[in-house]
Amino acid sequence: MVAITIKAALQSGARLLKDCGSSSAILDAELLLLHGYSIHGISLNKIKLITNCNDIISEEIYETYINFVEQRCQGKPVQYIRGIQEFMNLELEVTEKVLIPRGDTEIIVEKLLELAARDRVINIIDMCTGTGAIAVSLGYYLPKAVVTAVDISEEALECCRRNIFKHGLQDRVNAVKSNLFEDLTSKALTNNIDMVVSNPPYIPTAELSDLAVPVRDFEPILALDGGRDGLDFYRCIAQDAADLLVSGGILAFEIGYNQGREVMSIIKESGSYYDLECFKDLAGLDRCVIAYKK
Repeated sequence: MVAITIKAALQSGARLLKDCGSSSAILDAELLLLHGYSIHGISLNKIKLITNCNDIISEEIYETYINFVEQRCQGKPVQYIRGIQEFMNLELEVTEKVLIPRGDTEIIVEKLLELAARDRVINIIDMCTGTGAIAVSLGYYLPKAVVTAVDISEEALECCRRNIFKHGLQDRVNAVKSNLFEDLTSKALTNNIDMVVSNPPYIPTAELSDLAVPVRDFEPILALDGGRDGLDFYRCIAQDAADLLVSGGILAFEIGYNQGREVMSIIKESGSYYDLECFKDLAGLDRCVIAYKK
């Protein structure tokens, strides 16, 4: 192999990624090269890539890097290639069995951190937890929170448990397998829940085939398919959460950009909540709905 420097590898990788349609080709190339070094036991950061840009890359690391670039060109998300994603300043493990945590989901977590009591124990259920991003973040930043992270997928729960242990939260955050609330009564949960939060599947079934390739072909359909109109999970969760929440307890949903009105209507029609409010993301689109139990 002809000697290749870090700089040349980044340039060639970014060029390939750009040709494949990546909108973040330079960043992707940097992350994939750093991961290539990490796979071979060498810890580098972005600053070292820049300051050591004229260093020669070993053949093994270069081949690993090019393999990662090729995977990315086929549409595989960088997060799945690297196996990690940052969320709320916490590094989380991700696998192809879980939805990749999005930055937009931080909005609902930040809002709940503002509303949560900090002077007493609070009991939280994170429904459809996936990686456990919401559950782990709330447990990490609310030292008195006791969180039950719920999912129907055992593969997702395995990933969630690793994230719980990674951040030392196993004494207060528990991952439980359940089809929504069906099996929670056997887990000694009573009607003393202070908060039910969920980022459920909310893509209408007919729209799944129209999703971008990295989402459609790589992320789990189970975590995306919200039923015929995308609202199935909101109906079930809003109805059943009312049986567990304390008076004044919080129900919080992440929603699709055009689902604010429909989700608010579902919550109102249940007759169990008051003070409903829809919050927008930085793009001005509907992102989460919060309501309080009567």
